[in-house]
Amino acid sequence: MMPETERDVKEWLAANPTEASPDAYPKLMYNVNLPPLIVRDADNENALGEAWRQLNVGVIPEVAPVTIDPETADVPAAGGSGTFHVTITGIGLENTWTAEKDSAADWLTFSPDMPQPADGDVTYTAAPNLGAERSANIYVNGKTFAITQASVL
Repeated sequence: MMPETERDVKEWLAANPTEASPDAYPKLMYNVNLPPLIVRDADNENALGEAWRQLNVGVIPEVAPVTIDPETADVPAAGGSGTFHVTITGIGLENTWTAEKDSAADWLTFSPDMPQPADGDVTYTAAPNLGAERSANIYVNGKTFAITQASVL
């Protein structure tokens, strides 16, 4: 979700502090009449004109910050499916979220597996477990969804 008002931008900045120089790029620029823009270099910044002000004093994160809900799930030994919700809570250079899983978890599938530009759900399916209890993670922009599957033993 892109911030649309100066208040949204200030709330995002408060929740995502940075320590970089105010001269670092990219920068978040704001005009009271328009949505914020990300500028990546001095030429882009100079082209904006005097109505634009810098609100960011540092570097914008590469990916948008997100929350996930819930953060964990238990799956029966017989297997099963479920979902968790991803909410974009700020801006990044890439205003998308992407889900990835532990590479060793060949028993776990999920979708979508392509970058997503808006809030949405991740659906996962665990194959039947014929051995000991197992666990795996699905990662979304730095957040972890943990899945534990019961044992048949």
